Amino acid sequence: MSGGLIAGSRPIQVDIAIVADIRVGDVAAPCHAAAAAALRDAGYSVAVVPVISGAIATDPYEVDPHMAALLKIGAVRRVGPGASINCGLALAFDARIFAGTLACMPRIEAKQRIVTVERPAALTALDRPTLDRLREKAEIAMGGPIVWSPTSITARDAMACSVPDWPVTNENWAPVAPDYSHVRADAEERARPTIGRARIARARPNGAWPSPFLLSPLVSLRERGKPLDDTAIWPHAAPRENWPESTVNLAEFFAKIDLLANPDHAEIDPFPAEALMALSAGVVPCLPESYRELFGGAAVYGSDTDLVQAAINLKLEPGLMSAARQSGVALLREVFSRDTFVARVKEHVEPSRGVSFVPVVHAEPRARVLFYSTNGIGMGHLTRQLAIARRLPERFQPVFVSHSRAVDTVRQFGFVGEHLPYHTTYGEAQAHWNVGLAAALSTAFAFYKPQVTVFDGNVPFKGLLNALADRPGMASVWIRRAMWGAGRDAEALDRAAAFDLVVEPLDPAWPNDEGPTVALQADVRVVPPVRILDQNETPSRQDACAALGLDPLKTNVLVATGSGNNFDIAGITHRVIDRLDGRSDLGLAVAEWQIAKDRLDLPDTISRLTGYPFAQYLSAFDFAVAAPGYNTFCEHMAAGLPTLWVPNENEQMDRQIDRARYAVDRRCGLMVRRDAPFDVTPALDQLLDQETRDVMAQNGLSFAKRNMTENGASVIAETIGYLASSSIARLPIGPVATSETEKVEEPVL
Repeated sequence: MSGGLIAGSRPIQVDIAIVADIRVGDVAAPCHAAAAAALRDAGYSVAVVPVISGAIATDPYEVDPHMAALLKIGAVRRVGPGASINCGLALAFDARIFAGTLACMPRIEAKQRIVTVERPAALTALDRPTLDRLREKAEIAMGGPIVWSPTSITARDAMACSVPDWPVTNENWAPVAPDYSHVRADAEERARPTIGRARIARARPNGAWPSPFLLSPLVSLRERGKPLDDTAIWPHAAPRENWPESTVNLAEFFAKIDLLANPDHAEIDPFPAEALMALSAGVVPCLPESYRELFGGAAVYGSDTDLVQAAINLKLEPGLMSAARQSGVALLREVFSRDTFVARVKEHVEPSRGVSFVPVVHAEPRARVLFYSTNGIGMGHLTRQLAIARRLPERFQPVFVSHSRAVDTVRQFGFVGEHLPYHTTYGEAQAHWNVGLAAALSTAFAFYKPQVTVFDGNVPFKGLLNALADRPGMASVWIRRAMWGAGRDAEALDRAAAFDLVVEPLDPAWPNDEGPTVALQADVRVVPPVRILDQNETPSRQDACAALGLDPLKTNVLVATGSGNNFDIAGITHRVIDRLDGRSDLGLAVAEWQIAKDRLDLPDTISRLTGYPFAQYLSAFDFAVAAPGYNTFCEHMAAGLPTLWVPNENEQMDRQIDRARYAVDRRCGLMVRRDAPFDVTPALDQLLDQETRDVMAQNGLSFAKRNMTENGASVIAETIGYLASSSIARLPIGPVATSETEKVEEPVL
């Protein structure tokens, strides 16, 4: 993550400390960023304390891009757990962040403390004892007595109803509207009035579009993101378009619409961020009648069917549209402007005068991230974690605890690694092993004191869940690879609720995925494919060949058919070797897994590839014969390496055969199954043909250019950095279920 994490014993001195949830899924996060930018531009020194609140439903964790930009340029500073802050004003956005138990908050000493109340219904839904607990938690976190600030008249009324004795500010502290004034309507692009709908977060409640039978063909409908209802996209009485978020940002989307339909309710969210953005972009919001007192003439009101006629009227009467937009400009200036917000802050604290030429150094102790992985058939779990650990910001120290027998590998990267025996090692009963696992992991957590624990494996063991439950202040992440077999490990999927975040590294063959995780993608953060090495880290062909003792002028072949620990493909491997060994125009290398139980008996003419990771040597080869495990498949596809795929079809494994079929369909690889050994020779004959290989390589590189330019390991590392830099407000959760049957199998690659 960009923006230095300030932590240590020496307090940081700032004018204003903002305490807020700044995740991209928090719809108010762009408003928080706009407020921080306004204060900074007004001469205030500003620090941000990120809080991850269980009371605020959001998308998977990612810093709001508006706030990320401020952190990147150093306009505001991020303050992590363990720090101390001295400030003139501690300002917390949204009282809901104190609904849970806050863990690892920085110590805040402030002359004044203000907490905004943004969601009236969330306040009135709580009984008085719960509200008093919320107030107590807020005062502990903020370091003293608090003045509460409603953001709207609706919120003020809710406070008068529920907590009339709480001290409140004289003025409502409305949010600062993000600046979208640069948006220019793409009027030539559309001929009919266009109604749009866009959500900042998938977690936002959605309303259905008006019935297609009530819509007029004189209007068109556009929505950004996934469809907001379950009705058929086609046919509709009015033209309807769905724009993926990846193809159009909010500014571009606003340029394509005249009105923005918003399904919120004023008692739930008085000032929807999407509506404020629309006003700034010159787009008229369409709101339910309950918003009339709040937005006045800047919006149109009514039901979904009413907005269709309103859109037609505004389009036919340019004066009406102009009047609505002018009202929007006035509302932004008077209520939601940067100047209005800064003026209210100045009533409490003035910007301090900086002292020239006085350097201040803030100690920044390294925070730890603990990576815990299962013992796979290959090294996929450990390799993915290493890929992430290598890309963590320098302020984080990775440590590894793993059941993998190859855990020593992490030490060559300079990381600490510990091995925990798997239950099958000694034939231990699963229930007893889980008790010991919980104790061992709890000891590791107590010793290393990680801010985040990252688990990579198919089954989150009960021992792990129990150990996590004892560390409520520690964030937890599950790296869950897809391509599961149908009906696999349903109990494991149910355990996702025990983690703060589930991350799914995208599989290059995802169109072929029909497993149970597909239906759950809306609840996880999907990132690009994960690879241990970036393209600029791989050596040249000459250097890779020199390291392996291969001739770069020959046709070199890699055989990497897997560890063979749970699927015997020795027959295929030997058939490949017999077909290729001894040819003067070929160079042959066989990969040997560190965790393989058996060592292959190879002729002296064949090189043994033992260096980790194998991906560093791929440039030495012209084609390969390999098992399509996740990591191997990603690396070969990214390199455009023509490969004869030999899938491991053990029932414990992921659907390697579907990856192989995908490569065949993309015409960048071939496939041979173990029970069809006679297919090996004709497949090798195809790959020995230069022209065939060139076509496959070109197809593979074209695929990689479109789909694998970004390494998901960097994205996950950035997310982990944000989690480790945030304080967590965790809502109470129930105990781990004990009635279900524990399923502890040898996890898959």
